[in-house]
Amino acid sequence: MDLPITGERLTVLSPGPFVLVLGAGAYEIHIEGELVVHRPDAPALHHVIGEPLAEDLAATLDGVIVSAAADSSGALRILLDSSLQMVVEFDRYYEAWHVTVPGIYLVVCMPGGELAIWSEKA
Repeated sequence: MDLPITGERLTVLSPGPFVLVLGAGAYEIHIEGELVVHRPDAPALHHVIGEPLAEDLAATLDGVIVSAAADSSGALRILLDSSLQMVVEFDRYYEAWHVTVPGIYLVVCMPGGELAIWSEKA
């Protein structure tokens, strides 16, 4: 499922500790699961909720979103113009992530990976 945040600039709005909130235009991306950032020429960076957001990881979470989708397993995949790819897999027990414009649009990765979708456009 493609998410409507392609072309928006990704920025860190709030670094946690229990939720990482990213901005993408009018949208917010709330990450409550493990975030992995794959880099083309370096080891992947990991962020686990409850730990402080490392400065080097926070600096990588800035760029224009080239593609954004939730796959059939519930994983969130965002590719930035810098060739970084962010991945948040589903969690067995918790909502791992959601993308929202309050009152207008909401996609939630439910425990186990099922997606719940609410949209005025649907």
